[in-house]
Amino acid sequence: MQLKGKKVLVLGMGASGMAASRLLKRKGARVTIAEKQDSEKMQQRKKELTREGMKVILGPHSMELLRGQELIIVSPGIRLDIPLLLEARQRNIPIMGELELAFRLLRGCSLVAITGTNGKTTTTVLTGKILRKAGRDVELAGNIGFPLSEVVGKEPRIIVTEVSSFQLETACKFSPSISCILNITPDHLDRHSNFEEYVKIKEKIFLHQKEGDFAVLNKDDPVVFPLARKTKAKVIFFSQKESLKEGIFLKGEMITRRLGREEELIPLGKIKLSGSHNLENILASIAISSLYGVEKEVIREVLVEFEGLPHRTEYVDEIEGVRFINDSKATNVDAVRRCIDSIKLPIILIMGGKDKGADFSSLKEKIARRVKLAILMGEAKEKIKTQIQQACPVLKVEGMKEAVRIAFEKARRGDCVLLSPGCASFDQFRNYKERGNNFKKEVQRIREEIEKKYNRERSL
Repeated sequence: MQLKGKKVLVLGMGASGMAASRLLKRKGARVTIAEKQDSEKMQQRKKELTREGMKVILGPHSMELLRGQELIIVSPGIRLDIPLLLEARQRNIPIMGELELAFRLLRGCSLVAITGTNGKTTTTVLTGKILRKAGRDVELAGNIGFPLSEVVGKEPRIIVTEVSSFQLETACKFSPSISCILNITPDHLDRHSNFEEYVKIKEKIFLHQKEGDFAVLNKDDPVVFPLARKTKAKVIFFSQKESLKEGIFLKGEMITRRLGREEELIPLGKIKLSGSHNLENILASIAISSLYGVEKEVIREVLVEFEGLPHRTEYVDEIEGVRFINDSKATNVDAVRRCIDSIKLPIILIMGGKDKGADFSSLKEKIARRVKLAILMGEAKEKIKTQIQQACPVLKVEGMKEAVRIAFEKARRGDCVLLSPGCASFDQFRNYKERGNNFKKEVQRIREEIEKKYNRERSL
């Protein structure tokens, strides 16, 4: 891909935009960056990139930005139907995303790309841990927080990258050595016009793979399984429900690998991660690692140690017999459903945030059987109440502090207070991490208050 001397416009100055801009500059492009936010943070970034020889424009996107541009790199958070990009298409200016740009500039490495509605980050991290334990030269990248553009030039032997639908939306030649689709359920329908479009975007992860490449697919997912016929790559399935002629599967309580020969890898009782959703992630990670020839002893050693990631069914504390679980990363309905399934205690559920076009009524049956009380917060609370109020008692609150306090007051010994929002966080928080940390801080405050009260009573 020839970039030297080419005029390139980068839209968005988040992590992806910054990484793409610097990569383009290294390749000799004449870079202009346009960012709609004119905040103190963006002013600081403007100073940095200006010192590095790039032009930065803050504020509303003017059509004047398109003058003379030969390529546009769009950040994943930007919709493709904004007026500026519609006009760019009219002018036949090529548009691609940071993922596609980085892919075209990678040399001499094996690329793993993992997507799915839920479980992407856990699978990406676990796969990286297994490969590193096996002594492979590997880097993690993508939607996990380290843009793929930052890895270009390092050229490790293997790159494991997490890929979102927003990134795949602008993919056109993207073709990993190993693709993986964990699951597909409705999500981001505030951005994608319908579920069928969302599925087609997810398919793009393997559409340009070739014979000799691999596609790791979930045999149990009714949307993913039929996609196998759409790729030229060799398909390796994983399954919790059936014994496979070839692939990774559950045989009784034993995770089993059948790739050429059958091997028992590890019994479920030895694994710290719980829940069928995490088992899905584990099976996918084993499948990918196995394609790189990782021995079963290495896989077993990593799985025995791996405890999962923060904000994903994360145990926070147990206070006076009430358990607190932080599942702030559950930003869609299916993630909430999976988390509820993994918890065996009666649940007080904290939900809400910024709606992504979800149908919360699909949770009614699950909530009716498992949830004692739903506490709703954020922009979506009225919609959620309307859609689930027949399933269990519902309370509306203004924020996290009130939600956690009321949940603890209503809970009884043996209950679980679960934060599993089913929504994006951007109405009240910067991201799901800040939301989860806020939940944990409120739980910690309750513990401190109870301990102070206990100590006062003891001193009397």
